[in-house]
Amino acid sequence: MILRNVILKDFGLYAGTTEIDLVPRSRRGDACPIVLVGGKNGSGKTTLLEAVRLALYGRRALGARVAQSDYEAYLRGRINRTATTMAAAVGLEFDYAEAGIVHRYRVRREWAVRGKALAETLLLEMDGAVVKSVPRDEWHHFLQELIPPGVSQFFFFDGEKISEIADGETENEHLAEAMRGLLGIELVGRLRADLGLYLARHLRDDDGASAAQLETVSRNIAASARRAEEIGDAVAELVTARDSQARQAERVRRQFVAEGGDIALHRARTEAERDEAKRSITRCEQEMRDLANRLLPFTLAPRLVGSFRTALAQADGPERQQGSLTMVRSLLVAWRGDKAAKRQAKWDAVHWTDLQQFFEEQTRPHSEVLSHSAFREVGDGAATLGRLAEIETDVRPRAHALLKKLDALTAKVRALDTALARADNAAAGVLLDELRLAEQKVGATEAALSGRQEELKLLRGQMVTLDRERRRLEDEQAGSVKARQRAELAVRTAQALSDYERRLLEHKLGQLRTEFVSCFNRLARKADLIADIRIDPETFATTLIDQQRRENPKTALSAGEKQIYAIAMLWALARTSGRPLPMIIDTPLARLDSEHRAKLTGQYFPAASHQVILLSTDTEIDEALMHDLAPNVSHAFRLDYDHVAGRTVVSNGYFVAEPTGRIHALQQA
Repeated sequence: MILRNVILKDFGLYAGTTEIDLVPRSRRGDACPIVLVGGKNGSGKTTLLEAVRLALYGRRALGARVAQSDYEAYLRGRINRTATTMAAAVGLEFDYAEAGIVHRYRVRREWAVRGKALAETLLLEMDGAVVKSVPRDEWHHFLQELIPPGVSQFFFFDGEKISEIADGETENEHLAEAMRGLLGIELVGRLRADLGLYLARHLRDDDGASAAQLETVSRNIAASARRAEEIGDAVAELVTARDSQARQAERVRRQFVAEGGDIALHRARTEAERDEAKRSITRCEQEMRDLANRLLPFTLAPRLVGSFRTALAQADGPERQQGSLTMVRSLLVAWRGDKAAKRQAKWDAVHWTDLQQFFEEQTRPHSEVLSHSAFREVGDGAATLGRLAEIETDVRPRAHALLKKLDALTAKVRALDTALARADNAAAGVLLDELRLAEQKVGATEAALSGRQEELKLLRGQMVTLDRERRRLEDEQAGSVKARQRAELAVRTAQALSDYERRLLEHKLGQLRTEFVSCFNRLARKADLIADIRIDPETFATTLIDQQRRENPKTALSAGEKQIYAIAMLWALARTSGRPLPMIIDTPLARLDSEHRAKLTGQYFPAASHQVILLSTDTEIDEALMHDLAPNVSHAFRLDYDHVAGRTVVSNGYFVAEPTGRIHALQQA
């Protein structure tokens, strides 16, 4: 299969008609499979992937269980806001080989809003003519059989799909769904069920009770499946209604809160909060008064205090010096009076008189400083200097903090008073009744939804039980020795199908194991990190095996290795399927480091498929990676969103940063 082009008309960010050529080209005889589409976030890359899925699958593109109302709301929301009419369309042209013959298909899906209704039309052409071999109302089934949605999700995927496999807890379910879709096991199961009914009818004479029981079980399974589909649709509708009612209730709640209603409902709590703030203000004011009775006034005259501290320090120095000299003088007098003291020199009365006069002059007080009344009242100068130092280290910062806290508390009290005044006007309003009514509606819908979901859960449990019973009866019928010749042939056929299903699954799981190990080790930064992988054929649970044959849970992988695990699994599934489908990959490098990005660029993208449409931002495929990828790039497009016109513009080329930092378009590789 080759995607030739995609057409968007007033779809999403694309205004008017936009056609993008997707056919890969060759260069000097070498195939260049990659078509590179670059654009920054919000420029419309994912919209291209949506357009391809929507063109092929319609409502099924949004999921297996999507209500019609949700689908119509989605289509309305995807009409470009600058469109002249409330209508849009997506189209896809592709080549598809059937029985060795290549046919060209054109799909176009259009919709238009007409009042409150939405009309959707589908056009399907093959080789230039409208398809008539399939009824028009079966075209969507034809497209789904041509490219099954369960298979395409592993060829058309984005970063969200990678994260779902890497981090999700339902990986086993996805893998089981993928394997059944890829291998056609569901078809084998239907054939076995049909053969069981055939056997039941032909063994009616010999084992009428068993045949009747099998037919009853089969009818019950069919009825349960129809009922499950109906309930599923009802659940989807209830989810839509619940979400709409919740949005309405939230709107009323916001209006109610804006009018002060929330304060009215919690008035006592608000009043207590205001009273506590007032008590805090009283405590702060008392502490401020205590500071004012101590050293706080000194903070108002910093220069005067500084001068006083300097003078006090100067006065305190000579006092300490005089004390020391007095002590030395006393020691000297004692030494003179000691007749036994040894002296080298001869000391006479003149020497002692000179020393006595020297000490008296040195210990005489500085009258001009110490005589001041302020210094006489100070007492211990060192203690006073320590107290004055507290003015800057403790008193001033604490006073500033108290003032700031008082301002904040005063503002809080004022705001709470305003809220309480507003609440007096809101408590008796009609908004409270409207809010309660809206919440009652949400509650009623939630209850109905819960009931439906529980009913659906029980019904699915019954279907599992019925299916188990049907298989048991089919095994009984297959082992019956009383069947006629044709019935015996059907028994052998049923047994062969069962054996075929088992062997096919084992064979394909073996292929998948080999492909996964090869793909993972090609992409992983650590060479030969994984030696094998075990896949349970019943539950499809995966277990990684390292080189020492030890089991490693997937949770032991790093975040980047989990991403590589998911990409390798998608790649291995695609290779195992044997289907020549193109790849569309949207922003696959967002959570990878530079080495893993280089691995994907060199090993995965060029070899993923014969046609790879790569949707990337300028930070994922940057200049260095683009240089490595260029030999495999057929051509490139760049998406730029015009904020003024409200539309995305498509041009040839890709982002490359020049040395000056300016971005220009890299023309076709």
